[in-house]
Amino acid sequence: MSRMAFNSVIERIRELFLLEQAERQIAALTDAQRKAMRAYNAAASRRLHVASDVRGPSQTPVALELYRQGGLFFARAFLVSRQEGLDAEALTPEATIRQLDEALEADGSSAPPEFARVKPLFLSSDPLELDRLPAAQAEQTAQELEVTTRWLSRLYDTRSPREFKITRIARVAAGVAGAVALLVIFFVWVFSPKNLARGKPALSSSTMFSTTPAGAVDGSKSGQYGFHSALEDSPWLSVDLGARYAIKTAKVFGRGDSYHDQSIPLAFEASDDGTTYRIIANRQEPFSADDPWIVTPAGLVTRYIRLRTLRRSYLVLGEVEVYGQKSN
Repeated sequence: MSRMAFNSVIERIRELFLLEQAERQIAALTDAQRKAMRAYNAAASRRLHVASDVRGPSQTPVALELYRQGGLFFARAFLVSRQEGLDAEALTPEATIRQLDEALEADGSSAPPEFARVKPLFLSSDPLELDRLPAAQAEQTAQELEVTTRWLSRLYDTRSPREFKITRIARVAAGVAGAVALLVIFFVWVFSPKNLARGKPALSSSTMFSTTPAGAVDGSKSGQYGFHSALEDSPWLSVDLGARYAIKTAKVFGRGDSYHDQSIPLAFEASDDGTTYRIIANRQEPFSADDPWIVTPAGLVTRYIRLRTLRRSYLVLGEVEVYGQKSN
């Protein structure tokens, strides 16, 4: 990104929050201009609200006429904002659209393509033109008028200087709150302990119900379970942490439904070679996805951990998390 483009982005962000340019423009208006703008804006908004209510197969011509009137009122509000002392009430539709085109050209602004397509309707003097439109064309015209009136309503601002100040305070406060929230999220992400087991290689004695050992270390705890063994003597699941770690805490999440006792008694085991394991802790009471088994081994340094049911049963796990520091 070039320096000019970067500065342009910064300026847009600054204007979004501080509204300095917009406030200068509104402060330059006279009370009479602001009053007229609000009157035309309110008249246009009322017509568009009714147009939206009556728009339908049988009332589309009525809606189109209301859209047309509303668009002309929005255009006059814009012209009033640009010219002090303008007698907007004396403007014909032709004069309104002509001055609108001249103002847009002077600003170097462009109108949406829908405006060019509906412009003849703003200028038409045929009172039955809208009634003669086929249903499909009438609906298409209504959509184009809706886009056009929405664009016209954004060409000016009816807020008072006091309302600008309130808006600025609200936007700055929201921006500060958002920045603080992002910083909190960033620091939580940076300084939260890393789950050493997530995504690491996992093995099991068996599987059922289309589960895999990797389902116990995929970081997801949203389902009923991530891993389910077959019925066997002492089913197990092991995780290779990839290196030796000083283990501080391990969390073993059970299944999320009511079958909480199938995996107990459960042993938490450790191994340096992935072959010979020793029991570090065992669990006799049921645990679940909401109430996991938390193991806090003292002085444990290992590479492999294993969960093993100490009877003929199933091993069902939601997730296995391991936290600690790499050992030298």
